[in-house]
Amino acid sequence: MKKFLALLGILLLLILAILQFILPRTVENIVATQITKATAANEVDVSLSSNPNLLITLGDIGRVHATANAGYIGDVNFKNLTLDGEKISLDVLELLFPTKDLPANLRTQKILQHADKIELRGIITEEELKNFIAKQDGKFEDPQVSIKPEKASASAKVKFFGRTVDIDVEGTFIVENGNIFFHMTRLNSNSILSRVNIDTFLSDIKVLDSANLPFNLKFDSVELREGEAVVTAIGAVQ
Repeated sequence: MKKFLALLGILLLLILAILQFILPRTVENIVATQITKATAANEVDVSLSSNPNLLITLGDIGRVHATANAGYIGDVNFKNLTLDGEKISLDVLELLFPTKDLPANLRTQKILQHADKIELRGIITEEELKNFIAKQDGKFEDPQVSIKPEKASASAKVKFFGRTVDIDVEGTFIVENGNIFFHMTRLNSNSILSRVNIDTFLSDIKVLDSANLPFNLKFDSVELREGEAVVTAIGAVQ
């Protein structure tokens, strides 16, 4: 009888160890894998915490913190991405044993059942913004970008009535309906385009679309710094 009780005690301790340490780490690894797939990031680190930690096994997560290096949102490559969340409920069974043939967006909705708050922050460098502009349907050639705390500016060659002209523009990033646009405020007066209404030639350029964000996130703000722009998206799941 004593041997049986001892074995039973060891088994219970093993189960508790699995629930407290092994399964939570497994959930973290799976979440990191999903973020890697979604952002094509080079490296992803995920930390989940609850008190006690075994609640993570049940999908009850107090806080989540994740970082990704060189990840994408839509067509924009970010220097890094940081995701923070509070009071999150996950469908762990769906996470561990995904429903066959379920589309990725529906699976994400099924996994994330509740979140009091989710915040995503990312950094776009001048170089990556330059690469993004260069991809705009061949409209701009040889773009150059400068980001300062008070404004962003860019120069490029554009085709206009069969001619190639140099333009310099200044502007800022604005958030409209959860999407981020580059809004021009000045066009170089030395160009022949100075006689053309900007609105009739170059409209606001959509840089980031909230449709590419998971978890009901919407872009909320853009902060300009020296050489980079810090983008923030917020959301919740009720």
